[in-house]
Amino acid sequence: MSNSASSSNIVLITGANKGIGFEIAKQLGQHEGYHILVGSRDAAAGAKAVETLKKAGSFVEAITIDVTDDKSIDAAAQAVKSKFGRLDVLINNAGISLDSHVNDPTGKATIRSIYERTFAVNIFGAAATTDAFVPLLEKSPAARVIFVSSDLGSLAHRADPQGRHHYVDAPAYRASKAAMNMLALGYAHRYREKGWKVNIHNPGYTATDLNKHTGPGTVEDAAKNAVRLATLGADGETATYTEKEGILPW
Repeated sequence: MSNSASSSNIVLITGANKGIGFEIAKQLGQHEGYHILVGSRDAAAGAKAVETLKKAGSFVEAITIDVTDDKSIDAAAQAVKSKFGRLDVLINNAGISLDSHVNDPTGKATIRSIYERTFAVNIFGAAATTDAFVPLLEKSPAARVIFVSSDLGSLAHRADPQGRHHYVDAPAYRASKAAMNMLALGYAHRYREKGWKVNIHNPGYTATDLNKHTGPGTVEDAAKNAVRLATLGADGETATYTEKEGILPW
């Protein structure tokens, strides 16, 4: 381990080789004292992202992690343990949206497969990853865990005909993000007394590969609140559901 890494906050961001995860790594890399592990299921994509981030002056390195594969998760956790001995910040960013395939004209996609594949990444992957890194987060003097969710996971918005994005269907994606919010609150409750800051971030409807770049928001704006949550001080909040504009209704 380099001297810079030993004195830095060690950060792991899943799904960080592109999109919002990449931008979170980029912006967090502008803060002093953060050594960022750019998580990617594809090693080549991760290496390419790291090359770009290093040119911006960030302290980064690639780490291969597929959140749908327990062996991959465990290998990543072991690699972090061997090299750093702890993890200070975990950002569960990896995610997918498959609802556009619900009415697949080819007939190959079924409602069951859409839900299973969506939950495999967005909820089971986040749960398995967080659990695998808990022992390393416990070694941190100030653990921070961020779940990158969505305002589409808000039950309040969905129930209100006048609510934000009430008209958006996306049932599997919405259900997975609502489940992620509850998952995050479970960790927030469990580790509150240890001083962990566990929070939920809404990046907003952002132009990324996830939605074929149809979102009006930019990745630059989408990353801001996640970076704020990753750098919270000892008096920072926990168990919150926020975006850059403020608090979201559950």
